[in-house]
Amino acid sequence: MDIYFKVNERVNGYTILKVLGEGRFGIAYLAMNDRNQKCVVKQLKREMLEKSREKLFYEEQILRRLNNPRFPKFISKFKDAYREGYLLEYMDGYVFDDLIGNNRYRMSKDKIYMICSQLLDLVEILHNNNIVHRDIRLPNVIIRENKELALIDFGLARFIDNERYTKETDYWYIGDFLIYLYYSTYKSIRLSERPWYEELDMNYEERKFIKRLMGIDGRYHNMVDIRAQFEKIKNIR
Repeated sequence: MDIYFKVNERVNGYTILKVLGEGRFGIAYLAMNDRNQKCVVKQLKREMLEKSREKLFYEEQILRRLNNPRFPKFISKFKDAYREGYLLEYMDGYVFDDLIGNNRYRMSKDKIYMICSQLLDLVEILHNNNIVHRDIRLPNVIIRENKELALIDFGLARFIDNERYTKETDYWYIGDFLIYLYYSTYKSIRLSERPWYEELDMNYEERKFIKRLMGIDGRYHNMVDIRAQFEKIKNIR
């Protein structure tokens, strides 16, 4: 049974403030040190540690390799008699899950293109470091005060092996992410459901782009081809 941290408990010099969320693999807390620096304390669940301990520490290996302000820094590990896990930099900003889901923020095409461009930049950095994220979803992408995107939660990230862990997985997630952005301005006028590529306000090149990202009607295998198609889309007015 997992023993949760309580508010005001200390972990590696940080004071627990609140629970941020909980998933299959762990419990995330917001914490702060004496210099008012925030961090995320990630407590790994005992059941998962017993079942697949080696998989739970890929996040540490991967974040230690990356040195970029658009990904969280790995701070330290902790282990006591009851709990085990690590501390990560807290990334300030707005999570897209809140913007799109709770705040009903409507994305213009220009904003969608700006976000797509930054997502491609983030993924290219990862792939150049032989890393595939495998979880580029609305809860894991943050837009910061300077309008730059940041990518968090590397719990499912792995090193690319071109077999099980491939670049194409991240391409699929980018396509899926973009569909949610397009749906932010969608108003249904039909009773029957249709696939996204029929009901969303997209031109031919946009549909082609997202379909190929997701492996529908062909597939992208490199960023060069993705960027070439994306530039074509941006130039259509």
